[in-house]
Amino acid sequence: MFKRTKVTDGTATGQGPDAENWDGKEVGFRKKSKVPGVMITQYIEKLPEGKSHPDFTRKPIALTIQEGKFAFFKAIVTGDPKPTVVWSRNNGDVSDPARYQSKYDPNSNEHTFEMPHVKPDQADTYKCFAKNEYGQAMVTVVLNVIEVGFKMTKAPQQQAEVANCNFKKVLKRRSKVVPKAEEPEKKEGEIDPKFWELLMSADKKDYERICAEFGVTDFRWMLKKLNEMKREREEEQAEFVKNLSDLKPIHINADGTASFELEFDLLDPSSSIYLYKDGEMIPYTKELGDKMKHCLRKVGRKYIFSMRDLMPEDAGFYQLDVEDVNMFSTDFKMVDFLVKIQEVKAMEREDAVFECVISAPLSKLMWFGKNMPLEQGDKYDIEVSEDKLIHRLVVKDCMVVDKGIYAACAGIKSCNAWLVVEADKGAPKGKKTARKTTRAGGSGTDLQKVAQEQQQILDKEREERKEKIKAAREAAAEAAAAEEPEKTADSGAGKDKGAAVKVERIDKTSVAATTTVAGDSGSGHSAGKASGGAKQDGSHADAGGGHSAGKASGGARKDGSIADAGGGHSAGKASGGAKQDGSHADAGGGHSAGKASGGAKQDGSPADAGGGHSAGKASGGAKQDGSHADAGGGHSAGKASGGAKQDGSHADAGGGHSAGKASGGAKQDGSHADAGGGHSAGKASGGAKQDGSHADAGGGHSAGKASGGAKQDGSHADAGGGHSAGKASGGAKQDGSHADAGGHSAGKASGGAKQDGSHADAGGGHSAEEASGGSRQDGSLADAGGGHSAGKASGGAKQDGSLADAGGGHSAEEASGGARQDEPLADAGGEPGITSGLSDIHAIRGQPAELTVKMNTDCDGAWFKDGEPLKSGGGISITKDANIHKLTIHSCRDTDSGLLRFVSGDLSTEGRITVGDVPEFDEDDLHKFSKPVIVRVGQNAAFKMPFQPQESLTVSWFKDGTELKDGGGVKIVREPNHSRLLLRDCLRSDSGEIKIQLKNPFGAVEATSQLIVLDRPGPPEGPVETVETTSSVIEIKWNPPKDDGGSAVTNYIIERQERGHSLWTKLGDVSAEKTSFRDRNVTHGKKYSYRIYAENPQGLSDSLETADSIMAGIMILSGPPGKPKVVSTSKTCINLTWTPPEDDKGVPIIGYQVEKRKKDTNQWLALNAINEPIEDVNYAVKDVTEGAEYEFRVSAINESGAGDASPPSAMACAKNPNMRPCFKDPEDFLVVRAGNSVRVKISYEAEPPPHITWLKDDEPIAPWINVINTEGMSQLVIPSSKRSDSAIYTIKAKNSVGEAFFDVEVRVTDEPKCPGPVELEQTVYGKVAVSWVPSPDQELDDRLYYVVSQHDSNTRMWKTVADRLFANTYTAHNILPGIEYHFRVYAKNDMGLSDPSQSPTWGANSNRVPISSNGVSSMEISFERPPSILVPLKVHTPPKGYQLYMTCAVRGCPTPNVSWYLNNTCINSDKNYYITNSCGVCSMYILRVRENDGGEYRVVAVNSLGKAECSTKLTVRD
Repeated sequence: MFKRTKVTDGTATGQGPDAENWDGKEVGFRKKSKVPGVMITQYIEKLPEGKSHPDFTRKPIALTIQEGKFAFFKAIVTGDPKPTVVWSRNNGDVSDPARYQSKYDPNSNEHTFEMPHVKPDQADTYKCFAKNEYGQAMVTVVLNVIEVGFKMTKAPQQQAEVANCNFKKVLKRRSKVVPKAEEPEKKEGEIDPKFWELLMSADKKDYERICAEFGVTDFRWMLKKLNEMKREREEEQAEFVKNLSDLKPIHINADGTASFELEFDLLDPSSSIYLYKDGEMIPYTKELGDKMKHCLRKVGRKYIFSMRDLMPEDAGFYQLDVEDVNMFSTDFKMVDFLVKIQEVKAMEREDAVFECVISAPLSKLMWFGKNMPLEQGDKYDIEVSEDKLIHRLVVKDCMVVDKGIYAACAGIKSCNAWLVVEADKGAPKGKKTARKTTRAGGSGTDLQKVAQEQQQILDKEREERKEKIKAAREAAAEAAAAEEPEKTADSGAGKDKGAAVKVERIDKTSVAATTTVAGDSGSGHSAGKASGGAKQDGSHADAGGGHSAGKASGGARKDGSIADAGGGHSAGKASGGAKQDGSHADAGGGHSAGKASGGAKQDGSPADAGGGHSAGKASGGAKQDGSHADAGGGHSAGKASGGAKQDGSHADAGGGHSAGKASGGAKQDGSHADAGGGHSAGKASGGAKQDGSHADAGGGHSAGKASGGAKQDGSHADAGGGHSAGKASGGAKQDGSHADAGGHSAGKASGGAKQDGSHADAGGGHSAEEASGGSRQDGSLADAGGGHSAGKASGGAKQDGSLADAGGGHSAEEASGGARQDEPLADAGGEPGITSGLSDIHAIRGQPAELTVKMNTDCDGAWFKDGEPLKSGGGISITKDANIHKLTIHSCRDTDSGLLRFVSGDLSTEGRITVGDVPEFDEDDLHKFSKPVIVRVGQNAAFKMPFQPQESLTVSWFKDGTELKDGGGVKIVREPNHSRLLLRDCLRSDSGEIKIQLKNPFGAVEATSQLIVLDRPGPPEGPVETVETTSSVIEIKWNPPKDDGGSAVTNYIIERQERGHSLWTKLGDVSAEKTSFRDRNVTHGKKYSYRIYAENPQGLSDSLETADSIMAGIMILSGPPGKPKVVSTSKTCINLTWTPPEDDKGVPIIGYQVEKRKKDTNQWLALNAINEPIEDVNYAVKDVTEGAEYEFRVSAINESGAGDASPPSAMACAKNPNMRPCFKDPEDFLVVRAGNSVRVKISYEAEPPPHITWLKDDEPIAPWINVINTEGMSQLVIPSSKRSDSAIYTIKAKNSVGEAFFDVEVRVTDEPKCPGPVELEQTVYGKVAVSWVPSPDQELDDRLYYVVSQHDSNTRMWKTVADRLFANTYTAHNILPGIEYHFRVYAKNDMGLSDPSQSPTWGANSNRVPISSNGVSSMEISFERPPSILVPLKVHTPPKGYQLYMTCAVRGCPTPNVSWYLNNTCINSDKNYYITNSCGVCSMYILRVRENDGGEYRVVAVNSLGKAECSTKLTVRD
């Protein structure tokens, strides 16, 4: 695991320097450091002379280290006076001396911060502060720790940290793509995040493939969203990198590794780079020689990620991040072979076919033949089917040397098979057989069928993804249109103590599909369940009281609040729910030992609590001003308490006639209304009004409960009594409300459907069935008659989704009340009730408005506006028709806005009327907007529409009826008094109607305009018709273009091209009305092509071109040329010549066509096409078969075509003339690794075929060395080479004409063995002599040399200090005290480097030259010495033309002068020799050895004390 903490700027409290020791100064001057990343603050404006603020000359370097290793940071600071250095970290302290140690080395002036045995929790951003009295310098550095293994104590520790809310320690760096193990369950059709990551890193040509893979079909939507995401990603990337380019997706290389690469420049070189696989961070190395699986190396600007030892589990989604920003994403897939390649047996000169089928489309497989990669060419054809599932390799013209193992590789999957080539026994000896036209091999199965089945599987998966995406979008659209919160309603009370009551959701089948509001539920007298429905705002209505031992709980509203809960008659508890502000709604009284408590309102005060009939307590809740509301009286040991009004006074509590409770509702001022007496053991409860008060509740005639329904503002309407144990369900009216349902029987009555699709009322059913209202056109249910049996009483759903009231149920079923459009409860029995109440409306100023209230009985009522009574007059009419009450406003004015309330006895309903105007446009602005906007392609189109500022005004823009959204090329600006639309980079397809719509609650208004985008026209419609063609005239005709580009076509331009020429010539133009042209400048017999352009003011269209050339007049063919003559023949070519025709018929000859006929056949074959004439009167025929006889004939070609053929030539045989053997471009040097096979291929030409002989060092070759001779080539093969196979191999080719020789030097070697132990010795201050024991391979390989690398504790990097050393010593310079040095010595030859030999550590206190102390006399030492040869020259015998190194080692003090001599002639100044002398190692380099370079070489070293010399001989081989 790779732990990484976020780099933060600034220093929090306790993270920087200690506050006791540092008096931070807020005022300072920012200074720039020469070292990037250093922040300097100078305390004074001008520094005293000789003084300076702190600065870093070397800052700490970011470190990534494995857990348990030794981590340290080093820094060097400057400043006068000398700065004080303090270290700190962002997320923790560094005071523990066991984990953090600060050190200072006065010799090197280095400040070191050490962390022995580093742990993962020490990964952090560290800061180094340097301060003196003139300023401070600060630098940050990041420590990353790679965790080793998984710790069993880690998971419990993380759980504890989560429990303690310490999330900072739990969070780890993760990719934006979640790992598969942690992926949340995807919703149906949800698009994988990898889709967008892949698109942002892919080329445009791959978009279609990626969309098809993930099932995305809406390309316009995809491109729009992709552009938005790309802009955001580029902004994020710009913070860390620049010049991001050349993104190459992951692919498998020929060496079996996989890699991807990209180029960018880091803005901060210390930025961290992370690699992820499927969202999990993976460790990697930057060292090429490391053994880790993953490697990330940098070559210039290019970053290359590679992965070796591929396994199936390596497939996945790879990402590269810089800090927290993704730079590149690629998907690594593994495919498998459904049908593998099979063994092929082919005859010589026959084609062989290998076929396979893979499991997923792949554009290219890697084919190998005999361990060599194969490419498309003359020898091999690589074919791929259209669906990219079937892959074929065709080995053309198989020969015996082609036999072997062939393989197909797809990633880490591969399959192989043998190719067996059998010689053609029927072929004549000594002659090459003709190539066969048949193919051998194949898979033997119906590959097309297998591929089709696999394609069907892939298509099915793709279609399933598309369907899921489509379904998800439809579901999202439906969810956006109508949200359906699933909340629970208030629970009712039941009498039966033996059964438990639980609250559950209302059955969705009883709720309209487009709404989410449910009404109050009636009370249940048995062990049934009472559940309140959900209201329009998402809250649940009150639930009737439950008489059982269950718990009655109010439902939750949309804002999270709970509605009122009815009283419980048993040991349960009745609790009020929480409202939007977090307060609780009223709780009904509890009839048992439970407690009824009012919920808390917005100010945190509790709401009213109903009286308790048992030992419970009924307490009034506190209102907004902190006062308590009235509590209904309790007839038992409960407490009845009156609530406090808004002014703090208490309202009266109604008396209870039975064991029930009578509770008055709260009025607008916070007081409670009177509650009617309860006639039985039921409970009469008043509903809550708009201001939170309760309305009066009618008396209950049975053991049921009469509960007021909730109005639109959340108040309760009156509930009628329930007469039976059946279910009475009211149907939904056109406005969505339910009518009253009376329950007279146990049957089921269902209303029929009306003309508008709704159901008529259903009469009462007398059996044990259910009475249910029918459904109307708007989806609501019609009224259902009451049921007297054990059915279920349920309110239907209204237009707004609310449920109508259900009458009380006397049985063990559920009574559920529905809510009307204004959300009051309809009466379920015969008691007076409001069946259709008031709702909020919006009226247009000056227009009439009508409000209607419908009662279930004929009774009187009164109207109020804002608390004041209303009467007819003053533009208002109040009428009553039986049980329907109407208030009509004849002409609405602003003063008519307000809260209207209708009161009838103890019943009331209310609604708000708002008067306003429909939005309007100014006539001048409307006229100006209606004018079309005309722009050219690529320009921007702008529309602006002013309007009067209004509240609740929605502005929408449309194009051709489709609403425009801000984003992409569309920019919409909304200001208080106008709106602007900008369409960027318009296309021709953007032309159309532009519409703006203003909409408020009172209506909508629209204005339209036109957008015309001008462009050049489309091409004229074809095809081009030929009207007339004669020897002097050609007339053509065409049709106008389909698209004129928005402006009329002005004219057409015609161009012509003569056949055989590349130049197009303009003939002229014609007007737009004329669509034909006569070309009078034509030559008889010639062919012409024409193209036509349409032109308008915007430019020229694309051209319409004739499909075929048109000839002027009739055809005139030339006469026959002279009889062809054979000039020369060979086995691959026959050269011909002929004379032009005597009669060319007056038409110039363009060229000739040559035909051939093989002996004993009747078919003439053309060697060149008519449109590719031979311009000369001679031709080399290369398409011949060796030994075959041919005759030839020639035809002359003019503008009309090929004329008559000439007489045939004499028979000519394709064979070579006698020729002495000669070799073609042979290679004279070959290096092979020991153990590998040696293949020496030599091509030659000879006639007749020569006899081939191979020699090794002028001796016959061993019997285990194979020689393969084919026509024109001889190959020497050593299956498994050894060092002893190194030699000069000679090929000898001899025939009757002559013979030829050629030498090839073969060197068999291996990676050298490492040198022996390395010794260090210092004889001179600042220099160390490095010597080592030679490699065991030095004697076996004269091309072996040594490489020395040096490492010091200062730079902490290995660097090569010496290369191409042929000696066993090296002198290291600039060896400084106080620094540790290490040396590595490698042996290197043509195969590469050996393992290194490590030197002992050369440090500050080891192997120093003793220095005499002051005051102590010491003997004087002299280092002067005469020259001496440490390593003499070696004997060399290089081949001619090869390069040569000649070295020796010389020592002497003073440094001797070295001279080189060839045959006693000094060559120091000869430019043919490159001579160097580096620290006593004298080297001489010859780029290409010549014959005159041979001889005796001598090196002479001379100084003041003497002379030394050594010599060797150089022999140059041919």
